[in-house]
Amino acid sequence: MVHNYTNFTGEYIKKVTEIDIAVTITTCCLSIIGAVIIFINLGRTYKRGEHISEPMKLLLYLTIADIFSAIGFLFGAIRFLYGDDISPEKVLACHLENDSGCIAQSFLTTMSSMSSFWWTSIIAFHLLWNSTDTDQSRSFNQSEHTRKGIQMFVYHLLSWAVPGAITITAMAKGILGSDLSVGSGAWCWISACLSDNERTIWMAVSGKGWEILISKRKHAQVDSSTPLIPTSNRPNEDIRFMYLWLIELCLRCFGTVRFIMAAIKRHTGYRSVHYEDVDIYLMHFQCFGDSAQALCSCLIFFGFR
Repeated sequence: MVHNYTNFTGEYIKKVTEIDIAVTITTCCLSIIGAVIIFINLGRTYKRGEHISEPMKLLLYLTIADIFSAIGFLFGAIRFLYGDDISPEKVLACHLENDSGCIAQSFLTTMSSMSSFWWTSIIAFHLLWNSTDTDQSRSFNQSEHTRKGIQMFVYHLLSWAVPGAITITAMAKGILGSDLSVGSGAWCWISACLSDNERTIWMAVSGKGWEILISKRKHAQVDSSTPLIPTSNRPNEDIRFMYLWLIELCLRCFGTVRFIMAAIKRHTGYRSVHYEDVDIYLMHFQCFGDSAQALCSCLIFFGFR
C-alpha cells in the first residue's frame, strides 16, 4: 500500500546537486571501464590456458554484480538529471503514478548492490575458510572437489537467489521507487511513499541491515585473537582480496551511516541542528562510494601491481 507520508518538502527539494549527479555519472563510467578491464584480463588468462584461482573466479562474479550496479546508478543519475523527482509538485503527489524507469532502475541496483556485498563478504569468508582448512583439504582430493562444488553452489545461492527473491518481493509489493534521496544519491531505491516502519524495514532488508550485521561480525573477528585473514605465508593475491573487502566496506559506510541517521530521526524524532549538513556531506561521498566499487577492484588487482 502506497501512502502520502511526505507532508512537507523542505528536506527533499534541491537536495541533490548537479555536482552529485556529475560525480555519480563519472564514477559509474569509470567503474564500467574498470569492470571491462577485469573481464579482459581474466579472459586473456583463460584463453592462454593459465590457471585462474578460486578467489579470482569470485572476483569475476563480484565484478558482474558491480557492473550492473554501475549501469543502474548511471541510468538513475541521467534520469535524475532530466527528471522532476525533486519538484514540489511531485513530492507532494508522493509519486502516485507508476514510474517504470525508476522502478526498473531500483530493481537493478537493489539486487546488484546486495549481490555485490554478498560476493565481497564471501571472498573474505572463503579466504578465512581455506586458510584454516588447508592441511585437511590436501589429504582428501575427492572430498575436496565435492566440498568446493557444494561451497560454490552455496555462494551462488546466497549472492544471486537471496537478493533476487528479496528484490522481486519488494517490486511485487510496490516497495521500489523514488526515495527522494533520503537514503540514496541521485537514483531510486525504496519509495518515500511508504510508512516510516515500512521504509526502515525494507531499507534494512534490501541491503543496509545485511551490511550492518556482517560488518559487526567481521569487526568482532578482527578484534579477536584470530585475525580475519592471517597475513603470514599468504600469497600477495590473497592480501589484495583482504584490502578489497576493507576498501569496499569503507565505500559503503557513507550510505550506511545515512541510513542509521535517517532511521533515528524517523522513529525518535531526534534531529540534530547539524543533521541536514552532515547528511548532505555524506550523500556527496555516497554518490562516489556506491558507484566506485568496480573501479576500486580494478585498481587493486590490475592498477597497482
